[in-house]
Amino acid sequence: MTRGSGNRAPTARTRLFGLVGHPVSHSLSPAMQNAAFRAGGLDAAYAAFDVAPEALGEALAGARALGFGGLNVTVPHKERALALAVEAAPAAARAGAANTLVSVPGGWRAHNTDGAGLVAALRSELRLDPTGRTCLILGAGGAARGAALGLLEAGAQEILLANRNEDRAAALARELNRRCRTRRFASVPLGEAPERLGPEGLLVSATPLGLGPGNRWPWEIERFARGTVAYDLAYRAEAETPLVTQARERGLRAASGLSMLLHQGALAFTLWTGGPAPLAAMGRALRRARAAQGERSGGAQAHRTDPR
Repeated sequence: MTRGSGNRAPTARTRLFGLVGHPVSHSLSPAMQNAAFRAGGLDAAYAAFDVAPEALGEALAGARALGFGGLNVTVPHKERALALAVEAAPAAARAGAANTLVSVPGGWRAHNTDGAGLVAALRSELRLDPTGRTCLILGAGGAARGAALGLLEAGAQEILLANRNEDRAAALARELNRRCRTRRFASVPLGEAPERLGPEGLLVSATPLGLGPGNRWPWEIERFARGTVAYDLAYRAEAETPLVTQARERGLRAASGLSMLLHQGALAFTLWTGGPAPLAAMGRALRRARAAQGERSGGAQAHRTDPR
């Protein structure tokens, strides 16, 4: 990739990257990835593109025609993006979804950095190694799927799935056990989940519960053992999520999803460029962009659980 000042206008040699989703106006990824390119002295640019579901195939073909080197993919396109790719890395194939695409001869190679991004965030921000631990994930959607697979790869002993719709949690556990040829995934009734987690466990929220009016957090934090560590994939423009606030008040280690956004984005940067990601510069850009977004929204804006 051509090196440049990082601040000049794009040229004919500028490598192009981007995010496709619907909607994408909330995304902090452009600020983070453009800061990474500047820090690395790379002549590259990243932008977010709002693509309706029915137009994804055309958008990916158009990006290829324009010479894009790679794309991030967010909701609702992750499963379809995998189906449209000509190759799939193991993590994407197991997840049944792609969040990162890399241009290869003939099309796109699909990757999924969500699970590895979560594990990196846990290790760096909370000093937690999932190896041998019992983990409880609240949710049964795409964010829960990515978290579960990342924790499995990191060596978690048991991964419990809880959801308001218990049938969805049970179906996801069965699917993941089948895809991964394991028995480490299990569903658990929502009301029994805190006690099933036990001491020294990891609690991961992969839903927006607690962030908006009427979305009550389903458990009293006092029901979790003192050694529990909590991670909320959601994050807010200002302040912390209710889960993180309550967990810290109880004396538990806890963090929200901005660090996962950072680490999954760093993994995508490396896939695109072949070089190490400038984490410090990316983290600073994320914090600045988050603060600016909070000022525009009056501090009340809550962000979706999908890390983009």
